Amino acid sequence: MAKKLWNIFQICRQKGGYSHTFGALDPVQVIEMAPHLLTVYVSGWQCSSTASTSNEPGPDFADYPMDTVPNKVDQLFRAQCHHDRRQWEERCNMNPSELATSGDPIDFLRPIIADGDTGHGGLTAVMKLTKMFIEKGAAGIHFEDQKPGTKKCGHMGGKVLVSMQDHCDRLIASRLQADIMGTDTIIVARTDADASTLLDSNIDPRDHPFILGCTNPSMRSLNVTMKEAANRGADANELNEICMKWSNDAKLMRFPELIENAIRSSNLPNKQNLLIKWAEKAYNSSHSEARKYAEVLLGGKKNVPFFCWELPRSREGYYKLKGGTDYCIARGRAYAPYADLIWMETAKPVLKEAEKFANGMHETHPHQMLAYNLSPSFNWDTAGMSKEEMGSFNRDLGKLGYVFQFITLAGFHSDGLISSILSREYGKHGIIKYVELIQRKEREEQVDLLTHQKWSGADLMDRQVKLATGGVSSTSSMGEGVTEAQFRNVPNSKL
Repeated sequence: MAKKLWNIFQICRQKGGYSHTFGALDPVQVIEMAPHLLTVYVSGWQCSSTASTSNEPGPDFADYPMDTVPNKVDQLFRAQCHHDRRQWEERCNMNPSELATSGDPIDFLRPIIADGDTGHGGLTAVMKLTKMFIEKGAAGIHFEDQKPGTKKCGHMGGKVLVSMQDHCDRLIASRLQADIMGTDTIIVARTDADASTLLDSNIDPRDHPFILGCTNPSMRSLNVTMKEAANRGADANELNEICMKWSNDAKLMRFPELIENAIRSSNLPNKQNLLIKWAEKAYNSSHSEARKYAEVLLGGKKNVPFFCWELPRSREGYYKLKGGTDYCIARGRAYAPYADLIWMETAKPVLKEAEKFANGMHETHPHQMLAYNLSPSFNWDTAGMSKEEMGSFNRDLGKLGYVFQFITLAGFHSDGLISSILSREYGKHGIIKYVELIQRKEREEQVDLLTHQKWSGADLMDRQVKLATGGVSSTSSMGEGVTEAQFRNVPNSKL
């Protein structure tokens, strides 16, 4: 299945195309998706809210048991295999003329890409999770660069990133496990660097240019200020106001931005040339290297403005960050050697932003395949796109190299929508609304669930029972007495 998925993505990359899908909630959805979509996504958010193995629903904090999403993959993959067998049995019993009019068989075995969240722990946890996914039938897995224990849905606040090297280690660990098992599992690396505001460690110099520092030398640390306020009895609202005021007074800034401002406001000659030199160096250096270079450009250590990234640290010790597409590009480039696809989580569906990220990735990794979350967390009606622009959004992304595009929670939302409409109308008017909203629509749209006994594989089970009993069975489920016979030869029905 992984090789099948790889081939799909390679064809998409070569042709500027894409595979678009959505998060399947249950076996019904994954089977009904098969005739229309090439791939399947399994969302951690959906599993957290509807399928935790502890049966305790909750938001997407990745605090559900680590076997939750693999178990959902197992359920969906077993459904795919079952319906593949059901179809094979049905076609084996067709005569040549029936086969000729039945059309091509449906490929129910669509490759599944599943949500690995942060890996649910250290590197051994990542390897065990990868093993579970492979054993359960996943063709691909994605891992995000947030910190376990503080993980949030990509469209929530309060996200804490791990260092770039930390996430690279996760990707390597997952690939190692796949290699041990002899599979070609597709690894997708996701970065939440666009909207994250905290970093758990400054150990990786590649993160240094994006860390915020206090540029006001008269400030005390945020942590001390907040503790003093809490000790004197400040409530939550007051503490929030104190924090906001501290941040404003501290004039938080990235070090590259601070030096750029210093050059612009200086009396140095050839400022434009100095800005160009600084831009070439600032985002490709550790903080100590950048500081030394700033001393050279500004004419001495005394001319380098105050900058301290320790003062703004949070009560947990996290460093403050200023995210953005540039940070996502830096992280994507770090992950590219260890991942098949790179995914930048975004706050809005902005094509220019997607183009900037794609160009930044392809500048150093020209053949890198990309993934895009067509999230229902976006308010698409306020995204500023015309109907034509929205209609071409998938194609435009495909041309940029986004070969995998998915609506993470479409299964959840579609299930909720029809359940809400049906329960409301059935509650008011009774059976007539089930007939109008469901059964007649199934017939009009030729949805095979209309004959749900056949859909579930009753014919296949009957055939197995007959084989076990020497070809004779008086208890055939689809024999005399089955009510599904009522649906045969009904107008507008293919059944």
